[in-house]
Amino acid sequence: MSKTLRTAAFVVGAVALVAVTAGAAAGALAPAMAGTASVAGVSAGTLAAIGTYASLAAGALSIAAQATMPGPTVQGNATTFATNPQSGLPYAMGRTRMSGLRFFAATSNTPGYTKASDLLWFGALLSIGGQIEQIETFKADNVVVTFDAGGNAIGTYRNYMAQKVHLGGPQATAIDLSLNGGAPPGWTSQHRLSGITHAMWGLRFNKDGEMYGAGAPEPAWIGKWVRVYDPRLDSTYPGGSGSCRALDESTYVWSQNPGLHALTWALGRWQNGKRTCGIGAPIANIRVAEFVECANICDANGWKVGGVEWTTDSKWATMKRILQAGGARPTKSRGMIGCLVSAPRTAIATIESRHLLDKLQLNVTKSRRDRFNTVIPRFVDEASDWAMISGTSVGVADYVTADRGPRTKEIDYPLVQVFAGEEAKQPAELAAYDIVNSREAGPFTWSTGPEWIGIKTGDVVNLNVPEEGLVNQPMLISKASPDPATGKIMFAGDTETHSKHDFALGRTTTPPPPFTLTAPDLKPPVPAASGWAVTGATTGEGLPAIIVVGASEMPSADAILLEYRKAGDEAWSRPAILSATGQILHVISPLESTTVYEVRAGYRVGTIDGDYAVIGTVTTGTGRLTTIGDDVDQIKDDFDVIQQDMNLNSFNWHDLSILTETRDQIMMLRTTLEGKAIGTVITEFKAEFQDEKQAAVERLVQLGAVFGPGGALTLNLSSAKVTSTMSFAQYVEGVSARFGDIEGAYTDLTSATVDEHGNVLVKSMQVSNAAGHIVGNYSVNDGTVGKATYIWDAVEWLRPDGTFIFGYDETEDVLVIPRARVDTIEIGSRYTLNGGEGVTASSTITGTGVSNYQTILSMPVTLAKPGWVRASVSVAQSFPSGDDTWNMHLRIDGAVVFPGGGQKTQDVVTMVGWRPMPAGTYTVDVLWAAPSVVSLSYRTLEVQVSY
Repeated sequence: MSKTLRTAAFVVGAVALVAVTAGAAAGALAPAMAGTASVAGVSAGTLAAIGTYASLAAGALSIAAQATMPGPTVQGNATTFATNPQSGLPYAMGRTRMSGLRFFAATSNTPGYTKASDLLWFGALLSIGGQIEQIETFKADNVVVTFDAGGNAIGTYRNYMAQKVHLGGPQATAIDLSLNGGAPPGWTSQHRLSGITHAMWGLRFNKDGEMYGAGAPEPAWIGKWVRVYDPRLDSTYPGGSGSCRALDESTYVWSQNPGLHALTWALGRWQNGKRTCGIGAPIANIRVAEFVECANICDANGWKVGGVEWTTDSKWATMKRILQAGGARPTKSRGMIGCLVSAPRTAIATIESRHLLDKLQLNVTKSRRDRFNTVIPRFVDEASDWAMISGTSVGVADYVTADRGPRTKEIDYPLVQVFAGEEAKQPAELAAYDIVNSREAGPFTWSTGPEWIGIKTGDVVNLNVPEEGLVNQPMLISKASPDPATGKIMFAGDTETHSKHDFALGRTTTPPPPFTLTAPDLKPPVPAASGWAVTGATTGEGLPAIIVVGASEMPSADAILLEYRKAGDEAWSRPAILSATGQILHVISPLESTTVYEVRAGYRVGTIDGDYAVIGTVTTGTGRLTTIGDDVDQIKDDFDVIQQDMNLNSFNWHDLSILTETRDQIMMLRTTLEGKAIGTVITEFKAEFQDEKQAAVERLVQLGAVFGPGGALTLNLSSAKVTSTMSFAQYVEGVSARFGDIEGAYTDLTSATVDEHGNVLVKSMQVSNAAGHIVGNYSVNDGTVGKATYIWDAVEWLRPDGTFIFGYDETEDVLVIPRARVDTIEIGSRYTLNGGEGVTASSTITGTGVSNYQTILSMPVTLAKPGWVRASVSVAQSFPSGDDTWNMHLRIDGAVVFPGGGQKTQDVVTMVGWRPMPAGTYTVDVLWAAPSVVSLSYRTLEVQVSY
């Protein structure tokens, strides 16, 4: 090569540098040109002109000995050494190639060499994000070059190439590099780039044309890049062990694990207290356990992440690409960042039809575009010079057949790399996961009450709604949003097929079957035998019989089918088809005397009969009827005793017990002959009485029956009486039944009395006595004070349609009121919930920095038992200098329940949060941080407790 062409080769390299940087290199070359009019015969004015017409210069550089420089760059290309003022900063992860982002370029002379600028210097920015692990290899035009401790190349490029690299940690002084006695012009020890991995690279022109004849070579740094936080190596994290600590980058470790890189990106990368890249979320707002789960699964599957991201991209998009390499995706729920990884999951709860508050919406089939059966994965291949290539297609033959042909989708996995000599296992597995996930049904949406508030994004629940075709269907929750106004929890989720994981990971060749709804079983269920009572009896005509009593527990049943047979027979007889509405009492008669029979029942819905259940095996009665005559006079005398014992003008619970006991004794006497219970009693009695002192009238009606160990009685007694000093009226009704020593009775009494002095007394009582367990109510009104007393174990108030209004639950000893409008609720003797308690302040507080939080409000709160703490805060802020950054946290017992902040003026900020807590005393406080030009004044904090 002629001297002229050799000189031109180097000069054209400098000219091309100006061209591709749109003149930016002119400033870098200025120090070298100080005091001179030209560089290698090209004037500074010419270089500026070339910079102005950069595109023309790049197109004109086509000569035999031209310096081949990078062509038009794609922003964020890790395999091209380029200058791009609009580019973001590179962030390199895992083990990958980085060609560098050019941030410095200059030329100079070897001392004593004056014919041309024979030295070309480049500064290459490789990665932000702090200390990296190592640079494994450097290549120039794919040729490996090594360097000694002073930076000079070893071997062929000795004295013609030099390089030093700063590995991203703190930097006390800038890189000091020399080549053949020359140094980068304008580069001083103050040009430090702490926290950024960067290289200084020098090239020396070979006058014999043996090197760089085609221009500066393409550099490539292959290394193990940024380090990450690993909670599994953190002794302060549950289950962790080691010195790794969140937000302390000096303790971070190198890894290729996608879960750990995603967690570190969520925490953000920090240098000198400033975030350089990443999301920067507080660790309290990150579900660390989900990222640990992702890391463990990635380790088990051998999934890695590697490549270069750029700070001009969306932080959330970067998060998605990192997690994509680990078969996961990021989630945002209730102010928390988490991730959802592809792995088998066990359902933690079952949500049934009765739990749903609104309509369940089904999306059974995804669109044709979203439901594919073949994927062509695109990934980075080291053997292809780290280019992104299209791999072998991954298809599922069963799905192709079902879809009647291939449905192919090309999917980019930009942070998935296949190293030289390795199989493309990870891209194939991720592609298989994308295929099977596209076949899942969803999203389904539904809502429940607040009892399901603990379910979060990424959980799996069984959805059991048979009437909609869902029978314990596993659902992967993709969204869980509480509505504070209604207390409802809104859910969205896709079906989750457990078998897809083994298929995607190659553990089985059988793909998961497509989702289908389960046709509801219309056959009625078998009746519960415990809800029925079957007894042997004898009718009033003396015929042997069976008495069946019960009710349908199936609301949709149209009819109840009763059948019976004699024990030992095969054939069943059907005496009746009964309505399924209300209580059933049916007598099967006539039957054989003192014979064992079986009775069974079943349900019918429409024309479909369900299976039967044997509800009883009994012996019929003897078929004998004995009656005795009625002795009306004796009955009258006996009930005179009842009237005297009742003493209605001072009736109380003791009087009632006397009444019940006397009535039962009379009944026993009148239905017993020689000590044997043998028959029935029917009594109706009327009496009138009048003399000079009083007028009175009475009426008694009684029905009674006794058979064997049992007895039953109904009573109706009315009285009216007027004397010279008072008027009195009473009404008594009662029923009782006895079998052996067990008795049940109900009595309803009403009385009214007025005397000559104007005293009024009205009483009423309803009492139920079941085997000695007495409940009921009693009221008395004397014209001045009316009082009612209720004695019940449990109470329910219902609307006409049967829906619940409120009541008392005896199992938990609590009054249940789903909705109430109450001015004040008192707990204990002092605490109220009529608006809660609060604290207010108006003193001015000035910010001390966006990361320096100050407590602006604080107050204690006490829970008498486990319950909910709800807090709300309102703050007035002042921004005299316009928009600025501010942050605010509402905390309950140290946990942030509402994180807020922004970079805009917001004069009034309101935050509301709540948290379930056990019994105890806790602190509710508000933290605030802002620059010194921002202040706040009036502020108020209100706290409420609910159980």
